[in-house]
Amino acid sequence: MAPRIPTVLWAQRKDKLYLTIDVQDVKEEKLDLTADKLTFSGKTEQAEYQLELGFFGEIDKDASKVSVSPRNIFCVLAKKEEGHWDKLTKEKQPSHVKCDWNKWVDEDEEDEKPEMDMSGMNFSGFGDGGMGGMGGMMGGMGGMGGMGGMEGLQSMLGGMGGMGGMGGMGGMMGGMGGEDEEGEEDSDNEELPDLVK
Repeated sequence: MAPRIPTVLWAQRKDKLYLTIDVQDVKEEKLDLTADKLTFSGKTEQAEYQLELGFFGEIDKDASKVSVSPRNIFCVLAKKEEGHWDKLTKEKQPSHVKCDWNKWVDEDEEDEKPEMDMSGMNFSGFGDGGMGGMGGMMGGMGGMGGMGGMEGLQSMLGGMGGMGGMGGMGGMMGGMGGEDEEGEEDSDNEELPDLVK
């Protein structure tokens, strides 16, 4: 059976591309990045995948990085020259390449929008020599082992205000016990009439 071509989602900033290769639970993945092209191959339990993607402009391989997770392969590709590209490829846009609207920012709004949060991703560089086969790449998943470090998340949520960190929800549900502040019965707590007799 011929290899499948995976769906590729892309978005850009003036200095980089965000590329997501939508293949779940990929094994034996191989990624090769040159200045003008990305080549990918890999297998899942259901299928074999191959992709060759020529770029509209040139990429800086040494400044680019990749994260392989059980959900997909995510690449941050540094452009050699800053500027927005009209499209991802020089040729007509292939049907398997789609815009990633979750990451897309319009050119005139780029300075107002914050950079994408990539803190939970485990990146390696394309120039690290770890791309052929990616052995051991998914071990650890960047802080997921045993969920250590949750205290930082808890303190961050606690400092967000509004819901007081959700600790037991004490005080948040005050006034919802059927009585208002002065101890009077709430007016909408009377019995409803039977609908069917």
